[in-house]
Amino acid sequence: MKINIVKPFLPSLSELETEFTECLKSGMVTNNSQYVRELESNLHKFYKSNLKPLTFSNGEMALFSLIQAYKLKLGYGPLDSFDVLVPSFTFAGTINAILMNNLRPVFCDVDGGFTLDIKKLKSNYSSLIDDLDPYIPNIKLMVCVGAYGNLPNIDLVRKFSEENDIKVIFDNAPAFGSTYKNKFTCNHGFSEIYSFHASKIFSTMEGGGAITNDPDIHNSLIKLRDFGQYEKVRGNVDVPGLNSKMQEISALVGIKNLEKVDFILNNRKNNIERYKEFFGSKENSEFFNVMDVSTDVDCTYLYYPIVLKEEATPFVNYMQDNNIMVRRYYTAVHELDLYKNKYMSLDLSYTNEIKDKVVSIPIHTIMKNEEMDYLFETVNNFFKNEKSTS
Repeated sequence: MKINIVKPFLPSLSELETEFTECLKSGMVTNNSQYVRELESNLHKFYKSNLKPLTFSNGEMALFSLIQAYKLKLGYGPLDSFDVLVPSFTFAGTINAILMNNLRPVFCDVDGGFTLDIKKLKSNYSSLIDDLDPYIPNIKLMVCVGAYGNLPNIDLVRKFSEENDIKVIFDNAPAFGSTYKNKFTCNHGFSEIYSFHASKIFSTMEGGGAITNDPDIHNSLIKLRDFGQYEKVRGNVDVPGLNSKMQEISALVGIKNLEKVDFILNNRKNNIERYKEFFGSKENSEFFNVMDVSTDVDCTYLYYPIVLKEEATPFVNYMQDNNIMVRRYYTAVHELDLYKNKYMSLDLSYTNEIKDKVVSIPIHTIMKNEEMDYLFETVNNFFKNEKSTS
């Protein structure tokens, strides 16, 4: 038996065949054609957002464009720069979207839920903007990351952003379906992006989406994903956009998958309950901790992360030797070659403590009971062996 880190949930070929054939025959395979428009309308119904979600070629381009849109709204040009608060415990794609907008990350710590530690940030913030010499950062934006599908305390995020006049973007690439107080992030008034990559909970094979309730940001995104052109006046460019439109075949896959969204989320919820029962047991707390998830958050768990008491390599090797493809994901990006010692960091004590101990356990939309039983048994066997040799 082999359990991969991800198992894409995709429609069958028979579900796609008719529309796929019609799409190819029509020649309308891109440029905001029928299926892209239909997917956006269906996502609008799903999220119940004020403005229609916009699709992108991938989640990275959605994040890059959303940051660019906020930069434009704040009155900054393409070559201008300012500082962005962002967790170090994230995927490099989050940071690259900041850098490619000619902005500077300020690395912040996370809490036990692997989301931005707003309480620590609040206590450190005054010294950050008052005491650093010779450089005092010009912070205009904060990027929160929905790590593993978890969400921060959005009420605290709002309060901090309002007190310090900072705009907030949510990189919810891994957090499709997750809610805070029974509402999606966009319905709390924040702009967010999602990844629809094949590895994600909801997939278009490759793709992404952005949702905002700000008409200015929304209109900028429409232009930015289409070379900076405004779609109603083709060829008129007033911002330096790129081509990041979703193509029709991805949108068609998304339409079919969205029809099954209740099945997807309910299946995962059932699997998550089994994982919580096993990984959250008192017996296992001797060996690892699980992610803190607030009772206000309904977390869809892209993966099931655990924090080992020791460095993770022996556990990872053992699980992979037994055909369970666990993964070291995320990491402390402030230590990666591209960013190391080049950008400002706040107190990263918790990130540094856990960075070599976190392991992502696979959890799929469709998992057989035998697969979960085997996974749990293999975890137990590792720690039983460790205990007997210690």
